[in-house]
Amino acid sequence: MLAKKCFFMGILTLLILSLANADPPAVHPLTGAPLILDCLRGTGTVDGDLSDWTLEAMTPAVLDTAEQLYSGQTTWDNPQDSSGEFYLLWDDVNIYIAVVMKDEKLSQNKTGGNIWNADAVEIFFSTLNAVPPHEEHYQYGFDFTEQTWNWCNMDTGGQSAIDYLQVASTLTADGYILEASIEYGQMLSLDFSVGNNIGFHPVFDDTDNGDRELQMTWTGSEAHDQSLGFGYLFLSDAAVTPGFSSGPSPVNGAMIEETWVNLSWRPGEFAVSHDIYLGDNFDDVNDGAEGTLVGNQAGTFIVVGFPGFPYPDGLVPGTTYYWRIDEVNDTEPNSPWKGKVWNFSIPPKTGYAPDPADGAEFVATDATLSWTPGFGAKLHTVYIGTDFDNVNNAAGGAPQGLATYKPASLEPEKVYYWRIDEFDAIETHKGDVWSFTTPGAVGNPQPANGAADVQMTATLSWTAADNAASHEVYFGTDVEAVKNATTASPEYVGSKALGSESHDPGKLALKAVYHWRVDEVYPTETIKGLVWSFTTADFLLVDDFESYNDIDPPDPASNRIFEAWIDGYGTTDNGALVGNEMPPYAEQSIIHGGLQSMPYFYDNNLKTSEATHTLVSRRDWTEEGVTKLSLWFSGASGNAAERMFVAIGNAVVYHDDPAVTQATGWNEWVIELQAFAGVDLTNVNSITIGFGTKGSPAAGGAGTMYFDDVRLVK
Repeated sequence: MLAKKCFFMGILTLLILSLANADPPAVHPLTGAPLILDCLRGTGTVDGDLSDWTLEAMTPAVLDTAEQLYSGQTTWDNPQDSSGEFYLLWDDVNIYIAVVMKDEKLSQNKTGGNIWNADAVEIFFSTLNAVPPHEEHYQYGFDFTEQTWNWCNMDTGGQSAIDYLQVASTLTADGYILEASIEYGQMLSLDFSVGNNIGFHPVFDDTDNGDRELQMTWTGSEAHDQSLGFGYLFLSDAAVTPGFSSGPSPVNGAMIEETWVNLSWRPGEFAVSHDIYLGDNFDDVNDGAEGTLVGNQAGTFIVVGFPGFPYPDGLVPGTTYYWRIDEVNDTEPNSPWKGKVWNFSIPPKTGYAPDPADGAEFVATDATLSWTPGFGAKLHTVYIGTDFDNVNNAAGGAPQGLATYKPASLEPEKVYYWRIDEFDAIETHKGDVWSFTTPGAVGNPQPANGAADVQMTATLSWTAADNAASHEVYFGTDVEAVKNATTASPEYVGSKALGSESHDPGKLALKAVYHWRVDEVYPTETIKGLVWSFTTADFLLVDDFESYNDIDPPDPASNRIFEAWIDGYGTTDNGALVGNEMPPYAEQSIIHGGLQSMPYFYDNNLKTSEATHTLVSRRDWTEEGVTKLSLWFSGASGNAAERMFVAIGNAVVYHDDPAVTQATGWNEWVIELQAFAGVDLTNVNSITIGFGTKGSPAAGGAGTMYFDDVRLVK
């Protein structure tokens, strides 16, 4: 296996490159077609969702043939086993990469610079020269666990993690999606200018378990091997969506350290004029609410934050602003073209982005504190201690010039509070009080701090401080009341003995925010805990498949998925099989929410397929006013087309699509509970998910489905 080693090129290399002649682009080893891609203008939002990419208007680089295998010829079966489509966009700052991977089994147990040795994607940007391996390119990698790495780098030597490569991933029914952005200005040896060609080479690595089993590249040569040249990436000035505005300046999400800004954009191809929307509320700008329309103009530039312009008194520090450009041409039937909502922010006058983060747990006792200075800040005053009120009310501290602070000493098993006041040469701006705990302190709250979709039957638990004798617990819906509560307050739950680190708050309300606090009692003092919060779900859970495990009987902890959902194993008339054949029995890669889903294999060859779950709790399906059953499913285009049904008692409801098993991606099926005619919804005993026509076996086919997040909703 070739070592992933790259060499620092230095100034001499840059001089040589400037004199070199470009070689032809690499060709496909089977078809002979050259790899030349138009890289169109567009700005991606790196969130793993490609719905904003207009993929149908783009041509991808496709890796899907045996001739493109560098290694693993004996392990690769077909494109469903592993294959990839690579799409690219660019704007004034970043190059964006979208990779749609098919992969029958995901595996990534490597970290850092070793992610290539499992399921990963590699992207090369290079000169246009045919040269020996490792010489004239930048090599970046990322994977479905959202790890990143830079191996080869013509300017720095590489072999490091970098902060200018961002990635997000989404798992799909037949693989995964990767969406990434790279700040191309960091590739100093390449000229990313309109009309230029940049060398480009797409690669993916794959394994089903453990170390890399195959590598597929455009040329079929080893990934670094530039001796045949790489592909050409033509940097076009054409927009991927020609009717729409694009290329916002400042870039979407920018932080602007001024109270004014110049907004500009690249016009849509057919635009005659532009409707400009601007405001400090996303929904208002997106909806074009009253007061957000600045006006219509022919130019692609507007000043904001000066007299005579929008926000004449200046932009307000600590505010995020949203803007949208709709392209207008009254002679075109598609006009106006509603633009995306972009945003920029003005930093607050106070410090922000503390490190450690507010509420962080178990911070090292030798930690150095840091923060991002407030807008215009020249000096910073630090206050720190173990009493909130003392830190909040402190004054008269000594200012400093650095935005870092090394406490003289931090003690273990403590809760610390700290505050940064910022001085901007005119006035001092008092900061918020942040907090963190050191090792040994009370922590590990369950539900986790900030958790969402918590069930209304949740029990609270925590890990005791190392040397605490007991705990005082507080709980309520008012964060300030919980933070300030004493043992005489209504939020006080009571004392808990050591070894009893849990509390049942009773039935919680749907879609509500709760706060709680645990104070640790010692023989000589009581240490006040941090306030933790969580939000309850707006649904009642039937099954999210998270509780199932791989523990075999007779262990009392055994909870295997196929023993909770009874399938057709051992029968001759039920073709359903639930769960993977080997652990993990629940699916842990193709998921809609959480960490697991239910794999469901159906075979309707003169059978129907059914899996039934008997309800132990959540039998009242009228509770909290719920009226619908919601479940998420994912199929595959290669599945045999079959009807899908849900049965409650003797009532059966069929999906409207007779070929729903071939629906790819995650899809929600919402069923009105009243459709289950004759069922006592206050006492539901079981739920069945099946395929075919219930009670009427017929000649049919087989396939694999996945189910997740079965819920009752209003």
